Amino acid sequence: MGGESDHTRLDLDAIRSMGSGLSGIKKAFEGLESLTHKYDEDFGHGDLSAKFNDFADNWKLSRDRLKGEVDTLAQIAKAAAKAYEDIDHQLAEAIRGAQDPKKVK
Repeated sequence: MGGESDHTRLDLDAIRSMGSGLSGIKKAFEGLESLTHKYDEDFGHGDLSAKFNDFADNWKLSRDRLKGEVDTLAQIAKAAAKAYEDIDHQLAEAIRGAQDPKKVK
C-alpha cells in the first residue's frame, strides 16, 4: 500500500490556533462580571429577583467549571503542536544524519 494515505499529516498551525482560540475563550469567560444582585431593583418583585440571583450564581459556577475545562483543552492543543513539531524536527535530523553521517550533531 503506497501513496499519501500511509502518511500522517497534521496542520500544526491549526492546532496552535485552536490552543490560542481556546485561551481567548477562557479570557472572555474571566471578563464576564457577576450578575448576582446587579439587577435587584430592576426586577422589583423579590421572588423574581431571587430566581434571577439563583440563575446568576449557577451560571457563575458553570462558567468557572467551563473556564477550567477550556483552559485544559487549550494547554493540550498547545502541547500537542509543540510535541508534533519537536518530533518532526527530530525525524528530519535523523533523515539528514542517515544521508550524511558527518552532519549529525
